[in-house]
Amino acid sequence: MKLEQMAGNLNFQQKDGIFTRTFSGYEATLVVYKVPGSYVKIPMVMFVLNKTIDKEDTKMIIKKAKLRSFIKESVALKDNAILIIPRFKNIEKFDSYMNQLVTILQDLRYKQLDYCPYCGEAETDSVRIIKGATVHVHDKCVKDFVEKVTTHLETVGSSKKNLLKSIIFAIIGGFVGLLPSIIILFTIGIYSAWLFLIIPFAAFYGFKKGGAQRGSYVMVIIAVISLIYAPGFMFYAYNDLAFINELTFNEALLIDDFRIGFIKDMLVTCLFTALAISFSWKTIYKQTHGQIKRDIKELRG
Repeated sequence: MKLEQMAGNLNFQQKDGIFTRTFSGYEATLVVYKVPGSYVKIPMVMFVLNKTIDKEDTKMIIKKAKLRSFIKESVALKDNAILIIPRFKNIEKFDSYMNQLVTILQDLRYKQLDYCPYCGEAETDSVRIIKGATVHVHDKCVKDFVEKVTTHLETVGSSKKNLLKSIIFAIIGGFVGLLPSIIILFTIGIYSAWLFLIIPFAAFYGFKKGGAQRGSYVMVIIAVISLIYAPGFMFYAYNDLAFINELTFNEALLIDDFRIGFIKDMLVTCLFTALAISFSWKTIYKQTHGQIKRDIKELRG
């Protein structure tokens, strides 16, 4: 369903190029959310709040609103916005649910972000559309913030200090992430492709420990490490199987069952490695200069 059609069905009104509605003083914005690391786009309802949503309140919102989960976003402040999928086609049920959610936010003392997030003053003179939502700001505050961050990125962004160390630590971290797969294979003789999800997170943890600047290239490094370790592990497992049977790997490939099993497991490994990179993309990207540059570009308008 197109966003315009959904907006009409749910009574969202277009204002300054975005679709909004107000529920008890809380402005909800209908946005198209792009799933990090993929081309999937989902229509979602976003509330931008006046402070960070902590872990305990996250659990409370999920429990009281009977959500499986919701996505947290940073809109001018850190982790201060929530996005949920508008599952209800019936407008009465949708309105009832939104009002219930707003009541929960009120009980937890979250308010609509209605002040300049860069200085904290309520009286503002400008607006910015940040990640699809309207944020009231001071034009000077935005310009000063953009200039400060841009100068910082230009100063540290080109620094290669500790980069080699971080890459080495990332390689070590990726191997640590692979260890559960190795242990399970050699203890019970099977492997779980789901465990490959650990590799990119472990590699990024190692990179951070190395102390290098987290430029936009970090995700490429993590992806390369993941794409080497997981398929490499599968190749090693089948090569070891051939060795046990006193065959070379090339000789074993001539056996139909061996060749079919190897191709099948390698395809599954590549698929789950791609999923692992996709699932980890947002978490990792949000901690890099790439995310900061994107946010700054959006602020400039």
